[in-house]
Amino acid sequence: MQLFILLPIFLILAPLAMVLSFTPYLTRETISFGVTVSEYNYYTPTLRKLRRTFASLSLIGYGIIMVACLYSLQSANEESTAMIAGVAVIMFIVYGAVLSLSFHFKMKKIKATLPTETSPHSVKIDTTFRQNKLTYSNYWFTIHIAIIVAIAIISILNYEALPGMIPMKYDLQGNVTSSVPKTYLSVLAINLIQLGMIVLMMFVNWSIKSSKQQLTSSDPVQFATKNIQFRRKWSLFTIITGLLLTILFAFIQINMFVPNQNLLLAISFIIPVVIIIGAVLLSLTGRQGGGNIRNHQDDRQRSKEQPVNDDRYWKLGFLYFNPDDPSFVVEKRYGIGWTVNFARPASWILFLFIITIVVVSIALSQ
Repeated sequence: MQLFILLPIFLILAPLAMVLSFTPYLTRETISFGVTVSEYNYYTPTLRKLRRTFASLSLIGYGIIMVACLYSLQSANEESTAMIAGVAVIMFIVYGAVLSLSFHFKMKKIKATLPTETSPHSVKIDTTFRQNKLTYSNYWFTIHIAIIVAIAIISILNYEALPGMIPMKYDLQGNVTSSVPKTYLSVLAINLIQLGMIVLMMFVNWSIKSSKQQLTSSDPVQFATKNIQFRRKWSLFTIITGLLLTILFAFIQINMFVPNQNLLLAISFIIPVVIIIGAVLLSLTGRQGGGNIRNHQDDRQRSKEQPVNDDRYWKLGFLYFNPDDPSFVVEKRYGIGWTVNFARPASWILFLFIITIVVVSIALSQ
């Protein structure tokens, strides 16, 4: 049973450590620790050494946290297991944030010492970009919704057969640790959570499609092609992730009236691990916006032109705040994925919606 406890924690923390450690290699070649640089400067020995140092310190720090966590879990009881794992995740976040910010400020100082960059005389844009199929359609989520509706109908038809107390939480041995009185709300609570989750997934897919097009000072067609491939990969991943989570919640709900603890524990272990490993593999096989991950390039291939510099709108290198930009969603500057323009009121409404889903989920499980 100790292996059953330690293995999931390891399979979650280890991939997370890998992605966080190599994030500087995953960003665009015109961004270094949240600071705009030319492609030529990105490949200078100074910045290559900076990336290696960051990766080394990250792997060492995360490794120590992970070893301490796994060691503590060996003698942990049911009550302390979740607390230890939670503390480890918080330490990951805090350590990563401190390290990233320190390297961001160091990069800002280094930028002044880098070779002089020529400002772009013009930027180029592929005007046909929006005419391409940037993502997979949100209509694919009808499959997810159909599964949710089907499980809800099955639950209602079997309502009378359910026990008076509905199990909501289980320990690692499959024993019920929390139950609520049987009502239609408690029986269908999972379906409500699923619907909120699918709405969020559909928004993510829409964001991938609608996020503003990045500008380049050279070869806009190739630049756009890579970006389209990047968006479609993550769009497909979003749809598949939503489907896997829908299946996971469906098994949890079916378990109410057809108990099978071993199958439920297996599904609850396999699906999250598959999603995490998939996200890590997708992140480590291509950099932000598309393109190959590499740490060197021939001098003749490097562009010395300064890309569009909007550093002043990126607070601490990763928070985008530009009241003059009507865009709601933009590509992340540091890491893989997309973020919101915090100057737009809709961004705060989105966060309120996410918090509401979390709060409702916790409340319904009590």
